Amino acid sequence: MQIKKYEVQDMKEAIKRIKNDLGPDAVILSTRNVKKGGGAFGMFSREVVEVVAARDYTNKPQDGQSYQEYFQGHAADNAVTEKGLRDEVQKIRVEMSLTPAELRGMKSEIAVLKEYIQELIRGDEDEEIKTFSDKIVLFQRRLISGGIDPSLARRLIKIIDNKIQGDQKDNMDQINRYGLEMLQKQVKTTGPVYKTNSGQKIAVFIGPTGVGKTTTIAKIAAKYTLVDKKKVNLLTFDTFRIGAIEQLKIYAKIIGLPVDIVLSPSDLPDIINKRRDADLILIDTAGRNHKDRVFIGELRELLNHTRSLDCHLVLSATSSDIILTDIINQFSDMPISGLLFTKLDEAAKFGLIFNAMIKAQKPLSYFATGQRVPEDIEMSTSERLCKLILGMDTINCH
Repeated sequence: MQIKKYEVQDMKEAIKRIKNDLGPDAVILSTRNVKKGGGAFGMFSREVVEVVAARDYTNKPQDGQSYQEYFQGHAADNAVTEKGLRDEVQKIRVEMSLTPAELRGMKSEIAVLKEYIQELIRGDEDEEIKTFSDKIVLFQRRLISGGIDPSLARRLIKIIDNKIQGDQKDNMDQINRYGLEMLQKQVKTTGPVYKTNSGQKIAVFIGPTGVGKTTTIAKIAAKYTLVDKKKVNLLTFDTFRIGAIEQLKIYAKIIGLPVDIVLSPSDLPDIINKRRDADLILIDTAGRNHKDRVFIGELRELLNHTRSLDCHLVLSATSSDIILTDIINQFSDMPISGLLFTKLDEAAKFGLIFNAMIKAQKPLSYFATGQRVPEDIEMSTSERLCKLILGMDTINCH
């Protein structure tokens, strides 16, 4: 085994150098950010990525060479590389005792590394991409830089390449126009939670902790109460989080709405029957660890005690693709009507919203774009999302 250490600016450079030096069979053993140089007190230091990679030799003895001679010839190399491997394993053990913040940073680096490796593999496998014009490939990079999963981006540009003919494949304006149009066609939305003359509507909001379900419900309630003059009632099934009921009651008092507390799923039909004159009933639920199967079971029981309703899975636009996929999988057996994304004002990229919609096979319902109640919420539209992904629109932060 040969082990080699690299100090690079980013993982893309590391992968290129590793592939050139050690070949396509090399594996990465560890990565970490380190400070280099800087003089006294490190005031002028720069941060680089330290990457350790290895290649396992599978060479056989040459003709006429015995295995004993072969191993003797490589003994020194083996001793050095084995020591290096032990050192790197020890480093990994030390790094496993990092603080939660440092561990989150490591997980982020691993996610980036995985994305680069997958992109490199796809680049080797998909020869068809090499036949596309430079302008179409440029649009693909634009999709990926906007957060679209590389595999989805590749599928999308194949559609563009098949649709656009001749010289238009080198016309960037034409590619951008058709690319936006094609991207919009892939986006599905639910429309408003309450439609005129639709009778009483019940909507329940579920999702992991910290995504802003209660504040989002308050925004929707205020909009339909103060702007659309509808009779709205709030229910909460969140008796788990300290202060959750008080928070909803404060919003309800400001807006002028009644709040009912659901202590058990079996209480829900009676409470809804008591509020049968309401146009819209909005149900808040506890934010808990999405991997808690007991919590998922409680939600399922709650939904089973409710007649026809819209179930919105509330997600944060600041989450990673990996976390969103995990959450979607955990809630996959719920009767989800739509995905509601919060914290768009804090998001770095918006393509992950598109990725989640495709993976969940569910339409988008609302976007929450800030903390203000009720202003910072809007219905999801395909045009809005696609322009955000392509950098043609922005979230106005207040």
